[in-house]
Amino acid sequence: MNVELIELRDDRVRFLLTGVTPAFANAIRRSCIAEVPKLAIDEISIYENTSVLFDEQIALRLGLVPIRADDLSVYSTPDECQCGGIGCPGCRIDFMLTAEGPATVHSRDIKFSDPSVRAAFDNIPLVVLGEGEKLVIEGFATLRTGKEHAKWQAGTLCGYKNLPSIEISGCNNCGRCVKVCPRGVLVLDENDSIKVRDITECSLCRLCVEECDQRAISVVPLEDAFIMSIESDGSINAKDLVRMAAEELKKKALALQDTLASIS
Repeated sequence: MNVELIELRDDRVRFLLTGVTPAFANAIRRSCIAEVPKLAIDEISIYENTSVLFDEQIALRLGLVPIRADDLSVYSTPDECQCGGIGCPGCRIDFMLTAEGPATVHSRDIKFSDPSVRAAFDNIPLVVLGEGEKLVIEGFATLRTGKEHAKWQAGTLCGYKNLPSIEISGCNNCGRCVKVCPRGVLVLDENDSIKVRDITECSLCRLCVEECDQRAISVVPLEDAFIMSIESDGSINAKDLVRMAAEELKKKALALQDTLASIS
């Protein structure tokens, strides 16, 4: 297995993964979505809400606010916590949200008991309060995984595609394939020859193959090479998201190995 970095941002990472099966690439994708734990608001108590939104609508918006922690490892999931899931500082982070109109309540107005925990983005609008309208809410956030609820999904747009193999031979350099390519993968160089600009941008649409009368272009997917694209909701850096997803897969593989060894 080999990994080659293509793009790295806080919220997105793209890399080339070679020497693996489609099942392994899909396991990485699914683990980023469903197996990596993150913080999300779990339960709330609404003491006052005179806004135009129903309590349930505000609760939904709060649950979907991405929450970021400086050090996520200090918290445990309720199932793994020493308190047994009853609720303690090790598995839950309390918060308060109070506001009075006229004002727009944003995610930055959520104040957590732990100063190292905050909303990943400050400017997410929650509700608009009119003159004299009030909002008083308290609750807590917990650490869980996306397989329990979508609000605990750290990975948003996670996918992969096969790396294409593009071969050009017997071309008359008419340039028709260059014009029809929707992603600008093919270009004419200074010698008016058809060249591949960036093969990772190819979507395997094969429009260039259909346009070429000379049948000079071959576009086929490589069966053991994949371009992975992983995006985070902001609660975890995309690089850390992939690392944590791989660690979760390793844990499951070792657990399966131990189980098989115990019954053999």
